[in-house]
Amino acid sequence: MTSRRNPIRAFLRAPARVIGPALVVAGATAWVPAPATAASEAQIVITINSLAPAVATGNEDVEVAGTVTNRGGADADIPEITLQGADTPLAGRAAVAAWASGTTSGVPPASLRTYDTAAGPDRLSEGESHGFRLTLPKAAARTTAAYGALPLLVRAGDTVRTTFAAVHNRKEYEQLRVAVVTPVTLDPEPGLFESYGAGRLASWRTELADDGRINRLLDATKDLPVTWAFDPTLLAPPEAIAQERPTDPEAGTAWDRIGPEQREETALRIAFDAALRDRLPGRSVAVLPYADPDLAAVLADPGLTDRFAALRAKGEAVADGIPGARSDIAWPADGLLATSRVAAITELYGEGRLGAVIGSEAALGADNTLAAPHPGGADRAGAGVAALAYDDGLSNALLDLESDPSGAITTQRLLADSLAALAEYPGTPRSLLIATPRTLDARPGALHRALSGLLDAPWITRGDLDDLIDEAPGGTPLPADPAAELALPSGIPADPSTERLALTASRARTVASALKAIDATSQVRDDGAVNGVFWDEVADQLLSSRWRADRGALRIVLGELRDAGIQADTAVAVVPERINFFADSGLLQVTVTNDLDVPVRQVRVHLTPLAPSFRLTEMPEPVDIGAHSRATVRVPATALAAGTVPVKVSLYSPQGQHIGVDNTVQVRAYPTGSWFYWVIGAVAAALVAAGVLRSRRRRKA
Repeated sequence: MTSRRNPIRAFLRAPARVIGPALVVAGATAWVPAPATAASEAQIVITINSLAPAVATGNEDVEVAGTVTNRGGADADIPEITLQGADTPLAGRAAVAAWASGTTSGVPPASLRTYDTAAGPDRLSEGESHGFRLTLPKAAARTTAAYGALPLLVRAGDTVRTTFAAVHNRKEYEQLRVAVVTPVTLDPEPGLFESYGAGRLASWRTELADDGRINRLLDATKDLPVTWAFDPTLLAPPEAIAQERPTDPEAGTAWDRIGPEQREETALRIAFDAALRDRLPGRSVAVLPYADPDLAAVLADPGLTDRFAALRAKGEAVADGIPGARSDIAWPADGLLATSRVAAITELYGEGRLGAVIGSEAALGADNTLAAPHPGGADRAGAGVAALAYDDGLSNALLDLESDPSGAITTQRLLADSLAALAEYPGTPRSLLIATPRTLDARPGALHRALSGLLDAPWITRGDLDDLIDEAPGGTPLPADPAAELALPSGIPADPSTERLALTASRARTVASALKAIDATSQVRDDGAVNGVFWDEVADQLLSSRWRADRGALRIVLGELRDAGIQADTAVAVVPERINFFADSGLLQVTVTNDLDVPVRQVRVHLTPLAPSFRLTEMPEPVDIGAHSRATVRVPATALAAGTVPVKVSLYSPQGQHIGVDNTVQVRAYPTGSWFYWVIGAVAAALVAAGVLRSRRRRKA
């Protein structure tokens, strides 16, 4: 286990503890159309590009700027655009979540006021946009509350978009400490692990591009106190390929098989690894097991335990090469937390290797609602392991950044919900954990704006994941056993990363079966070592959590592995034949074919007569077979009696592992014995006598 500081060791001897529930928010709202009428058939979308200041104090005005766009359907009449709201802060996180999701029924219409009006475009044609700028005068002065979130909405015709004005008048609270952990993992892109070629190279170029999702995520959080939790696949690139052909014959042959696409991919991944490591000094870094395996799949299938142990060891090795990185954090993709679950994960990792398990607050049971107080007390879920409950609302709200390009709406939602959380127990110090979704895909500016806007709020103090683990004093008791699924509070976006298990038990069996065939055939393939490593890597990646977000993508990769297993199981085969054996003793000949694109070496052919009347005096020497070729194997044999004898022919690797397709050849034995020679002698004598007699008759004539 790798940890960042010695206090972790002391912490690991303490009982398991829980932090949570975290602050709950909802994501950025979409436009809300009115019921379909002739006047509202146009698809009007309101986009809020900025809301400043994000937190209003004193007599500051809040400026709201954005655009109204007609996405099509019909022209629209929009004579004016208005900013409305209420002067009373929303009460509670449930109210904030409802308003954020576009439900305005929680604010009585009588309390809504119109703060500002801007001229509309009158006629907005399909595809056109119209900008607006609206003002909320003296936002903080509108309420006597020390702090709060005022509900706002922008209205254009029958379309509204809800948001918030965060106001802060006085410090009457203990600050909330917020820590953020961001998984940096691969996308569920099947092309990343297909056979080397143009398609695979294109997938890696997209994945590691400067403007790709991973780099956007890193750029957005590079100057924020965010813990990066890496899939070590990104930090363990393939070995560099030699520029010149090796002189060693075997190495030279392997070098010849490497195509230009594989060379470019290798160079690309090595360069990305180097650039990524340059970002890490001074950062809080966690390294997950290799490929970010789905712990639910591993726990459900004991057959995956050994593979997981290898993945965990790979992750630890990567962490050992990064100063200060830790590898003792488990993050189940399904988010489920329970005493039995933490105990099982602790056992899976091994004694002393696990420091914390991260899971969802929604897994803690029905008592954890939007209005739940900060919990007290602790539950012993496993010796020395902290259970950290991230808040689904605050974390999942970031998913809405994908439809909030500026981040303005999401920022205000986070601020509003944090204020509502603060108001629940303003005098109680609390620590909250944000875990950004694995599939989060946001523009760097939008994500940075949302996170920094929250972390810079006067009622927030920046925390650190390591501190939360070290200091976890207690929290909501864990349920004894995990729930069937997460029960998210109303209005909270669902994280695709927590969807149902992708690698089911039947699919895991398919992986194991295919690998068994591939591993066996790799022992005789001319490129066996490389082939085995390639498909073993594919199997590692199939265990990844990322496929929950795209089960169809997993089916593609699984299908390729299954096809490779079928090919490995059938490409080297014994030809079924009927063979005539006219001898007491002689050579029995059988044929073995190789349909692979590479030669196979040292294939052991084992023959077993299924009747005692036919014997083999010895086994043949191992045989080499060229690509798409066949070889004849000759075996000394003895026929003891006439008749048809089935002979089973099996194929094995030099290590004794069964390979390829067995078959049974039918040997029709015709042993000659001593009578055969007497018959031949008699026939010969008769022929000689007949010749002599014929000769005498000719002389007399």
